[in-house]
Amino acid sequence: MELFKSFWISGYMPVQFLLVVTFTFLAFVLGQYLLKRIGKGIPVFGQAVLIWFTAYVCLRYILFPPIPSNLLYTYMGLITIVLFLLVSSTDRSWKAFTHPIIAMVSRETCVYSRIRAVVFTVLPVLALIGTYSFMKPAFEEPTELRVVHPYPPRSITVHGVTYDLQTARNPFRVDE
Repeated sequence: MELFKSFWISGYMPVQFLLVVTFTFLAFVLGQYLLKRIGKGIPVFGQAVLIWFTAYVCLRYILFPPIPSNLLYTYMGLITIVLFLLVSSTDRSWKAFTHPIIAMVSRETCVYSRIRAVVFTVLPVLALIGTYSFMKPAFEEPTELRVVHPYPPRSITVHGVTYDLQTARNPFRVDE
């Protein structure tokens, strides 16, 4: 976090963040183009996961000052919806996106069987830990110490008459 604080120029942060997002997008496009040229490529599912995690890292760790968590959750929800719209825009991309998921669930190969075992054991544990840490009440110390008012003065002057407050008696509280 400290690394990126010196990166931002005061007053130009929105423009700088748009440039970071633009260059990240161009790096993804260029990387995918170069991988396709050599006959490889990142699968659609991998692209979606990579874009989602990159967006999270940019919003959570690179953006300064940090945004509130509710806004981060809202942005990540919108990014998830946009990614699902993107991968479901054509039948070919939707089939390419869902193929690894269906292969893992149906145990097509031994590799997918191992991935399935890891996913169905690790993800519930991570969900449990995340839910517990999110719902656990935080008993933090107060931000400021309790303010104690100063003692009243020993004497006070009212209309030119000085009253000693430590020896004075209230006429309305005198016992009969």
